[in-house]
Amino acid sequence: MAAPNRELDTRADWTAAFRHEASRHARYGRPASVLLLEIGRTPDSRSADAVAHELADLIKSGARASDRPVRTGPSSFRLLMPETSLGGARKVGARLEAAFREAGGTSNHRPGLRFDVAAPRRDGSLEDALVEAERRVAR
Repeated sequence: MAAPNRELDTRADWTAAFRHEASRHARYGRPASVLLLEIGRTPDSRSADAVAHELADLIKSGARASDRPVRTGPSSFRLLMPETSLGGARKVGARLEAAFREAGGTSNHRPGLRFDVAAPRRDGSLEDALVEAERRVAR
């Protein structure tokens, strides 16, 4: 586990790491997954940002040193997970979803958290897997 105070990557750093992992997969068939996390709607932008910071803290506290977390939008996060299969990434997503729900306590105003996983097949690309997962999340 990474230290809880680890910062999220910048988009540029995350993109560079993503390209590196995509290249490793293409060359050597190394597994890699991207966990896509989307927070549901909140009543106002101030509470939306607070909820996003809570999720960022959960992601950072549970990420391995090799994982690369990034916030891609007001309520969107991505977690690049090198050497992680589709099943392993789904388990991480389920744990984060449960921790997020638990952190909200009994509040009826707590938004939900959706996640999806992008993981290429052996003969597919990480880029194509991410595009497809982003389509699914957008629905």
